[in-house]
Amino acid sequence: MENQMNRIKEIFCEIVGVDESEVDDNTSYQSLEPWDSLKHLAIVSRLEEEFDIDIEMDDIIAMETFKKIKELVGKYLDKEGD
Repeated sequence: MENQMNRIKEIFCEIVGVDESEVDDNTSYQSLEPWDSLKHLAIVSRLEEEFDIDIEMDDIIAMETFKKIKELVGKYLDKEGD
């Protein structure tokens, strides 16, 4: 699971265009200027592709912090394991 969490951070930073040192659990949509709506959708698309998951619209909207992104992707990965 730790490798998956690291991969989430790599994807996030690659799409948003920031260094991994600039992102922590408290990083939010409002606090990180490069994280706009288009990049948000690109993050979701890439996560779905990378982890072979389908994220529901309510969860896409709820992804307001990096911590929440990790939690929600983790939820979908746990479902896959069931």
